[in-house]
Amino acid sequence: MAASSEERRRVRDALLIALTFSTGIVDAWSYLGLGQIFTANMTGNTVFLAIALGQGNALTAARSVVAIVGFALGAFVAGGRLEPAVDGNPWPRVVTRVLWIELVLVMLVSSIWGWVAGRPSGPEVYLLIGVSALAMGMQSAVGRRLAVPGVSTNVLTMAMTGLMAELAAVGISGSNIRRWGTAILAMGLGAALGAALFRADRPLLLLPIAVVLAGVCVIASLRLGRPTAPNVAA
Repeated sequence: MAASSEERRRVRDALLIALTFSTGIVDAWSYLGLGQIFTANMTGNTVFLAIALGQGNALTAARSVVAIVGFALGAFVAGGRLEPAVDGNPWPRVVTRVLWIELVLVMLVSSIWGWVAGRPSGPEVYLLIGVSALAMGMQSAVGRRLAVPGVSTNVLTMAMTGLMAELAAVGISGSNIRRWGTAILAMGLGAALGAALFRADRPLLLLPIAVVLAGVCVIASLRLGRPTAPNVAA
């Protein structure tokens, strides 16, 4: 039996929170292991690039450029395949297909990272930055197409703004506050886990990201892959 619209929305929100958690791991990994840049957060990279140019730091500037270009390419490629969530479908099948592609890219990054024992140098750094940013650009395009307010899976600015604005407003929406608060907590926990794994076991650091992505794809295929159950009048 197909799930109801409300059930599908709850599953969708949970999967987006899981992706947000994995993004926290990605950003902790890239900042600590790839020369203090981000491969998921382009706001930070734009600032890093501007600072590097102002200080004449060619190395940081080059890494930031690779991340920005890779991310933009990933978003462009995924954007050409995705379609808006319409007709009561909160998670179109094409979204899952794009996430499967992202999983392949993450597994490639994880393999390279493990092969160099978590200590890349020279061209390896740029390869890891580029492929990781490509994957995260695709994930960001997914978040944009699903268009869940305040949950883009890659950045928390809108989630934090919405959370604090609604807390201060009359007529608070409990569902929005829970969603935004959970997204903020998820990314923070992901970053903490990424930092802990960086210290404890570098070669295996990226495996949790692959596990989360695989879980999201499987659950989406099983729970969201069928049409929404029609509403039956009483």
